[in-house]
Amino acid sequence: MAERSPRLVKKLHGRWLPDCAIDATQASYWRGRLLDSMPGEVFEVSRADLSGLSRGAALAVQRFDLRISATVVDSKDAEPWLSEDGCVVFKFWATDFPMVSFFSGNNPAIR
Repeated sequence: MAERSPRLVKKLHGRWLPDCAIDATQASYWRGRLLDSMPGEVFEVSRADLSGLSRGAALAVQRFDLRISATVVDSKDAEPWLSEDGCVVFKFWATDFPMVSFFSGNNPAIR
């Protein structure tokens, strides 16, 4: 298989990042891991660690060799509505392309 250009790799991350992030925010494994993390602690989803992902998200990570980082961020880093009602904000980004990112608001009472 030919090596992908950096431009294509960035596009693939942009296309699949929201799907993989949403999948992770709905998985109790990732919700618990992020909600229990220390401030600034970053986790990576990649071929090396597909724990807790659905089959579809894991296949996308494997097929396109995605590397996605995730952490809890201050609510001021995202749109205000994401932190309404005490939600915790998760940030997901393409590890090699930090400008490709996705934020989600998550109710900490739901694990």
